[in-house]
Amino acid sequence: MAEESQNFDRSVLQAFVGAAWEEFDGEILLLVRDGSRIRMGASESGGLNARAILSVCLRRLNQLEEQDPDTTTRAFVRVVSESLNNDRVVLLVVRDEDDIRLAYGAGARGKVGDMLNDALDAIGRERRR
Repeated sequence: MAEESQNFDRSVLQAFVGAAWEEFDGEILLLVRDGSRIRMGASESGGLNARAILSVCLRRLNQLEEQDPDTTTRAFVRVVSESLNNDRVVLLVVRDEDDIRLAYGAGARGKVGDMLNDALDAIGRERRR
């Protein structure tokens, strides 16, 4: 597996979360695979509910992956991928438990479940500290 980026800029990730929150008007989780690490950016409410959001997404993963993201969502993921120079990006937008949108970069295809699991594990490790 690739090394973690030594110069990963979390402020850029948070800027994209802010832009997503403005654009999509919901709870936002933005996951980026950085080598063997998973980086997560979240809106305030998305961060507070991250564990629950990730759990619901894992349960409904097949259904969520079958969604066809709208043009704006696809374009947003593409811009994030290009800006971070990383195509292993997953965007979750939650308006309520029944309205969850999932979009991912080309490098995350087939790996979304692993990324969601890794993010959930990271939250658990952080809470145990």
